[in-house]
Amino acid sequence: MRFDLVAAHADLFWAGIFMTLKLTVASLAIGMVIALPVAVLRMRRIPYLDGFLRGYVFVFRGTPMLVQTYLVYYGVAQFEAVRQSILWPLLRDPFICALIAFSLNTAAYTAEILRGALEATPKGEVEAAEAIGMTRLQVLRRIVIPGPFAVPCRNMATR
Repeated sequence: MRFDLVAAHADLFWAGIFMTLKLTVASLAIGMVIALPVAVLRMRRIPYLDGFLRGYVFVFRGTPMLVQTYLVYYGVAQFEAVRQSILWPLLRDPFICALIAFSLNTAAYTAEILRGALEATPKGEVEAAEAIGMTRLQVLRRIVIPGPFAVPCRNMATR
């Protein structure tokens, strides 16, 4: 390895590290915002919406992220309607295209993880909440959604 080249271009390496961190943090945040509603809607199994969401998760989990990034960056530009739209200044920026592809990929994986965790909520907790008069939305907001995030706390309390 030629360390003289690394030292000569250290500013480029630092810029690349900063860009990678910025892209990672932003795509994780956006992916989580997308993943929670997708997981809740997948758990509800609404007939037509469930098929669409299953397809979304299947496609994004089943294709390589490089292919997804190429499709967002190169594929969207093939349509004249997209190039004439108000979104084109954003969609021709490589960072935004990578952010879209990474966020959608992260959301698909995270939605499946959250859906599994949400469905693992003990039936007794849900029945107890319904027994005291909570609505379905209250049960979801107060019992089901916080459940997966509270699991590490429960395990620590039993030790």
